[in-house]
Amino acid sequence: MPNEYIVSGTLLFGDDFEIRDGYLVVRDGRIREVGSGRAEAQIEGLVCPAFVNAHTHVGDSIIKDPPYMPLADLVGPPDGLKHRALRAATRKAIAAGIRSTLADMAATGTGHCADFREGGAAGARLLQELAGGRATVLGRATEEEAVEDVLRCADGLGFSGANDLPRDALFAMAQKAKDRGKMVGIHAGELDRSDIDTALELMPDFLVHMTHATARDIRRARDRGLPVVVCPRSNAAAGAGCPPVKAMAEAGLLLGLGTDNVMINAPDMFAELEWTSKAFLHDDARALRMATLDGARLLGLGGRKGSIAPGKDADLLVLSQNSNNLRCSKNQLSSLVRRARPDDIAYFICGGKVWPNSSRKS
Repeated sequence: MPNEYIVSGTLLFGDDFEIRDGYLVVRDGRIREVGSGRAEAQIEGLVCPAFVNAHTHVGDSIIKDPPYMPLADLVGPPDGLKHRALRAATRKAIAAGIRSTLADMAATGTGHCADFREGGAAGARLLQELAGGRATVLGRATEEEAVEDVLRCADGLGFSGANDLPRDALFAMAQKAKDRGKMVGIHAGELDRSDIDTALELMPDFLVHMTHATARDIRRARDRGLPVVVCPRSNAAAGAGCPPVKAMAEAGLLLGLGTDNVMINAPDMFAELEWTSKAFLHDDARALRMATLDGARLLGLGGRKGSIAPGKDADLLVLSQNSNNLRCSKNQLSSLVRRARPDDIAYFICGGKVWPNSSRKS
């Protein structure tokens, strides 16, 4: 595509996803202008922001669909199945798995992800290299003295849980990240609620899961201004239960949506959207915000990503309104959330670069 081009069609415009006919002028990777009415353009369709997948573990792509087993045996550090697999894998094999998953996420509409990356500084550097700015990389250090190396090459720290590290080490590492203006994310309440109190006390930038959060836990998270990323399909697959998504939404928490571990869950945000709206919220616009703008906001990227507005990154999905799946829709936002699939993508646009027919390969 040329350096400047037009995208036209039905826009889900602005932070409220206003449905209107319009066009976008994209130049140098940004949305430079938004106009009303259709314009002549090569790229046409239902135009919405690309997804922000707010919680992934792309390094675990090397071991997809293991046998069902207790969650602690599957992912618990240091000797859960995933950790043994990562230790045994070569850098080349891990890189190949990550590269394939990044391509799969693009082909299913994700423009940016937030990843909890194992492997210390080397693991964080590998993902930064492969993602090329399309990921917020939250690294892990198993020893307090190694955290400096991780923070030099990561966007912050992503902790597996408050029960997995000595309390003093956990708080010391988190403080080092905060002192450097880096992010802190932590899993909490996934298997039970035993780690929630400490996670709340840590005051991270966001919590992940909160599957077993009580009404009091939700109020405390809200009162402290702590966002939560929920991963409903992953929780169900891992036998962890169902997160109280509706209660969190009604309490006013800022909520993001993630597909979690590639080992057990394909990184398909269309599937996550449908599941979240139909099974939990019955609110299509809120589910879409979780998958786009609110995910960007909790990562500190709301000024750049997650909605269609002048000045924002041109991270966009253009869906075919004439696909067999979407034809005859009377509510295009709801159809996007409840039934759209990757094969409905006519164009995937990331940083202004255009790939037709969800064909991105890298």
